[in-house]
Amino acid sequence: MGEDLHLARRYGPSMRLLAIGDNCIDHYVDLGRRFPGGNALNVAVYSKQHHGAHADYVGVVGNDENGAYLLSQVAAAGLDTTHITVVEGATAVTEIRLEGGERVFAGYSEGVQAWARLPLDGIPPPSSYDVAHFTIWGWGREHIPNLREQVGVLSCDFSDQLKHPGTSIMEHLDYSFFSGSHLAGDEARRAALDLSKRTRGVVVVTLGARGSLAYDGERFTMGAAEPVEVVDTLGAGDAFIAAFLYGRERGDSLGEALARGHRWAARVCSRLGAWGG
Repeated sequence: MGEDLHLARRYGPSMRLLAIGDNCIDHYVDLGRRFPGGNALNVAVYSKQHHGAHADYVGVVGNDENGAYLLSQVAAAGLDTTHITVVEGATAVTEIRLEGGERVFAGYSEGVQAWARLPLDGIPPPSSYDVAHFTIWGWGREHIPNLREQVGVLSCDFSDQLKHPGTSIMEHLDYSFFSGSHLAGDEARRAALDLSKRTRGVVVVTLGARGSLAYDGERFTMGAAEPVEVVDTLGAGDAFIAAFLYGRERGDSLGEALARGHRWAARVCSRLGAWGG
C-alpha cells in the first residue's frame, strides 16, 4: 500500500466509519464497577468522540439488564443504536482486574455473541462509509469479501491471535492490527513479516510501552509510545486503532498515523474504563 493512498482525502470531510463486531460489559471485579466496551464498539465511540468522525456500530446484545445498560451508554456517547440487535439471552461480560494499572482479563462470558449471526442485509449501505472495521471476536467477518469492492478501506483487529484461523480474511484487508506486547526481541518483526504474506495491506503490531511497528510489504515503520501516568490500559489499543485509521484517512504517513495512535492511547490510559460508565 503506497504512502500516497489517502492523500487526496487530507482536506476532505471527516472519516465515515462503520464498526462491526464485539461489544461487552467490562466488569471490574475488585471495584464493583462496570463500563461499556468491546473492540469494535470502542473504535466506533473513539472515532466519534475523539475525532469527530461519523461512526456507526453494528453488534448484538442480550435482552438482559446489561444489554439495556450498554444501549443507554451507546446512545449517551452519541451513536445511533439502530444497528444493534437485541436477542434473547445474556450480553457478553468481561471480568477485569487491575494490576498496577495494567488490565488483566480474569474471565469472559461470550453470551449471545457465541451464536448470533449477522445477515448481510443487517449491514448499513457499505458505500456510505470510508472505513469498515471488524474484530476477530463477535460477528460479521464472513461478509468481508462481499464488502471489498464497496468500502474504500477494510481493517480488522486480531488481538493477540497471530495464528487464529480467522486471519485468512487478511487477504481482503487494508490494515490488520495485532497486539504483540507478549513478543520479545525481534519476534514482533518476524511475526509481521510472516503475517504480511497473507495480505496486500499493512500489518500493524502494537507493543505496549515499547511502541508499535507497521510493515507495508516493503519496509518497517516504528512508532514510539508516549509517556503517561497509567490508570488503566483498557481501551488503549482501540483508541490507537481509531486514531490510526482517522490519521490515514486524513493523509497521515504511516509514521504520523502511528504517532497519532500512541497519542490517543496515552490519553485513554489516564482514566478508568474505556469510556462511559
